Amino acid sequence: MPENFTIIESWNMSIFEQMTSIRGRLNRLRYFWMSIILLIGSVIYGALVGAFLAILIGILGLPWYLFDLGLGVLTIPLLYPAYAITVKRLQDMNWGKGWTTYLQVFIIIQLIWGLTPLGSTASDVLSVIMVAVYIPLISAYFAPGDRGPNEFGPDPLVG
Repeated sequence: MPENFTIIESWNMSIFEQMTSIRGRLNRLRYFWMSIILLIGSVIYGALVGAFLAILIGILGLPWYLFDLGLGVLTIPLLYPAYAITVKRLQDMNWGKGWTTYLQVFIIIQLIWGLTPLGSTASDVLSVIMVAVYIPLISAYFAPGDRGPNEFGPDPLVG
C-alpha cells in the first residue's frame, strides 16, 4: 500500500492546472473531455496564428514556406498540455515510467513533423511514423485505470 499522497487530486485542479501539471491521475472520461478542450483550443489558436502569419507574409512579401515553418514553431506551446494530460492518463493506468518516455519520443516526432513543409517527402514519411507510434497511445482512451490508489495518486473516481 502506498504512503499518504501529497498530490492534489485531478478532480480538484483547474483546467489550467490539469493542462500544465504532470502530477496525479485522469480517468478516461476526464481525459476525453480534456482532449476535446485541447483540440478546440488548438483549432482556434491555429486559425489565429495562421491568419496572422498569412497577413504578415503577404505584407512583407516573404516566401510561403516560411508560413509552414512559422506555424510549426508557433504551435510548439500546444505540445506540453497534450503531454501533461496524457502522462496523467498513463499514470492512472499505472503505466507511468517507460510509457512517458515513449510519449516524449512521440512528441519529438510530432514537433519535427510540424516543422517540415507540408507535401514534402519528409512530411509524408513522418505522418506515417506518427500514425504507427500513436496506435499504442490510443489505448489511453479505452483501458480502465487502476482501482484504488497507485504510486501516482489516489483513484480519481473515488472521492
